[in-house]
Amino acid sequence: MAETSSFSFGVHFEMAVTSYVGAALSIPAIGLNYSLKTKDLLTENVVSKDGRYTLEEHLNYLVSLGQLDQKCSMLVFGARNLCVNWRSPAVLGGKVYALEGEEPKRSLRPYYGIGLRDNRLICAELLGGFSEPSSWDFFCAGIPVLWDGWEGEQLLDLMLCEASDHSHLYAIPRGNHPNADSDTLQAWQVLQNVFREQLYSSELEAATNMRNKLVNFTPPLRRCSDYFHSIIGIRDDGALVYLSAHGLLEELGQVMKRRGCQRAICLENSGSIMPTFLPQGIHGQSIPLVRAPNFRPKGRAVITVSLQNDIFTSQPVESI
Repeated sequence: MAETSSFSFGVHFEMAVTSYVGAALSIPAIGLNYSLKTKDLLTENVVSKDGRYTLEEHLNYLVSLGQLDQKCSMLVFGARNLCVNWRSPAVLGGKVYALEGEEPKRSLRPYYGIGLRDNRLICAELLGGFSEPSSWDFFCAGIPVLWDGWEGEQLLDLMLCEASDHSHLYAIPRGNHPNADSDTLQAWQVLQNVFREQLYSSELEAATNMRNKLVNFTPPLRRCSDYFHSIIGIRDDGALVYLSAHGLLEELGQVMKRRGCQRAICLENSGSIMPTFLPQGIHGQSIPLVRAPNFRPKGRAVITVSLQNDIFTSQPVESI
């Protein structure tokens, strides 16, 4: 029987980065040749803690590579799903990296994400007939929640093909969630098996097979609207828009659309979310902008965005 909660928690946080001078992606596990293993999402037992670092460790790692000005004002965003979940590869130095056992270049459908090219942050597709790793300084694949006008069932199909953790889309608690039970764990595993079988299939084939499995659940699986998500998109003017909020992924995508984005992806979920402001660089004050009660300080990847200065303004949400 699930325990009664002592308190409830809900967040809606937005930010627009209108002036930046650079960006970098930190995945020390790749540079230090650690194995890129996933974790058992049904039990939350981590297969390997190698390559999971604190924010300070990530920043020092980038400085050691000469990729970060340690005195520059910056914002840091977590990307803990990267190279931890299936279909969440990364590109560094023109090479693509993924979980052990995944071969991204075999995929018949593209990966959707955000990356740096010609010192500009861009949302785009990788592989599957689209851009090649060599064209990127870095690239982070995620779950597309807004993409070129796709809506409704079409967008849900796209997310079904890319969301390795099905709890982000459907109310099927797993791991240490207080409402997880044998039925929800089995439902999650059923979807995971199909997802793994369709790891490299075309979007049509992958979505069709995921849909065929979903219709077999009785009662039908309910959509999840209480997960805490981290969303990043790019406006037409080049500004980065960031959103941390609870809700349906496609509804958060519509928030990004109202903020001027045409494309946006989900990079983090639940206790991973960690946007942080460092106004005086890595040796100054580190200011958390959002944290969940189940925040976990170590992660495999972070994105740093170096700012023109440490000046910021406060505006009503609808004006961001």
